[in-house]
Amino acid sequence: MQWAFSEGKFKKGDSVIILQCAYGAVKNSIKAYFSRAGGYVIEVPFEFPATSNEAIINEFRMALVKEKASGRRVRLALIDHVTSMPSVVLPVKKLVKVCREEGVDQVFIDGAHGVGCVDVDVQEIGADFYTSNLHKWFFCPAAAAFLYCRKSLTRSDLHHPMVSHEYGKGLAIESSWIGTRDYSPSLVVPSALEFINRFEGGIEGIKRRNHDAVVEMGEMLADAWGTNLGCPPEMCSSMIMVGIPACLRVSSDDDALKLRTHLREKFSVEVPICYQMPKNGQVAMTAGYARISHQIYNKVDDYCRFRDAINQLVCDGFTCDH
Repeated sequence: MQWAFSEGKFKKGDSVIILQCAYGAVKNSIKAYFSRAGGYVIEVPFEFPATSNEAIINEFRMALVKEKASGRRVRLALIDHVTSMPSVVLPVKKLVKVCREEGVDQVFIDGAHGVGCVDVDVQEIGADFYTSNLHKWFFCPAAAAFLYCRKSLTRSDLHHPMVSHEYGKGLAIESSWIGTRDYSPSLVVPSALEFINRFEGGIEGIKRRNHDAVVEMGEMLADAWGTNLGCPPEMCSSMIMVGIPACLRVSSDDDALKLRTHLREKFSVEVPICYQMPKNGQVAMTAGYARISHQIYNKVDDYCRFRDAINQLVCDGFTCDH
C-alpha cells in the first residue's frame, strides 16, 4: 500500500477503513505506513456493549456510503475477526460482502485470535488476505503464524517486507528464507496438531467446550457482581467481556491498568481490564470491563478466585481514584 502511493498507483487521500476497536499495534502500522504515504484513515465507531451483528454491519456500511458520496476511494478495509479489547466476534463474511458491494479494492482480515478460537474458512470468508497467530489458541510457540492471500493476488506485486536473496520470485518463495529466522516455531505445528487431536473432537471440540465454558463463567461473574456481559453469547468466542462493579470507579485507561495491576499483585489474578468511554454524553452504569478467557487447562476455581477478589475490593471500599 505504501509503495502504491509512491509509484503513483494511489492518489493522496485514498483511504483505508478500520473499526474503532482495531488492535492498537495495527493502528500504529497504518499511521507509520499508510497515513505517512498520503492515505486517509476512516475509523468506524464501535458501540460497546455490542448488541447485534446487524448494528455493526449497518455502521460499517454507512461509513462506506459516506466516503463514496465524498468521492474518496477506499483502497483497503482492515477488519478484525475477533477483536482483542473489547472482545467480540465480528461478522467478517458479511462485512467482506459489504466491502465488495461498496467498491472497496481489497479486504484484509486480522485473525490474530482466529485459528483455534473460532471457525476459519478463508475461501468462505472471501477476503483478499487473512492472517492468524497459532500461539494464542493453537498451542504453538510465539512466531508460528500464517498469511493467506487470495490466489488471484499471488501473481501481483506482493513482497515480503524483509528483502532477502529471493526478492522478486513471488511472495511464497520470498517468505521461505529470511536471513537468520528461527524456523523452530513453524516446525512445531505438526506436533501441536497431534496434541490437539488427542482431545475429543479435536480443535472443533476444544472450541465448542471453551465457548460454552467462558459463557458460563462470564454469566456467573456478572450475576455475582450485579453487572452485565459485553455482548450476547453468540457474539463471543473463547473470550467474553464482563462488567466490573461501578463502585470500583474505573473511569479511565489508567484506572483500568491500576485495577489490573492491583489484582495481580494482591490476589494473584491476571486478567485484562478495559475502560469504555460512555458514548455521546451518556451515563453508563458500567464503564470497566474484564476480558476473561477459557482454555482447556482452566478450572472453575480460577474464575471463583477472580469473583472473590472483586467482591473483596467492593467490600473494602476500594476505588481506582484513590
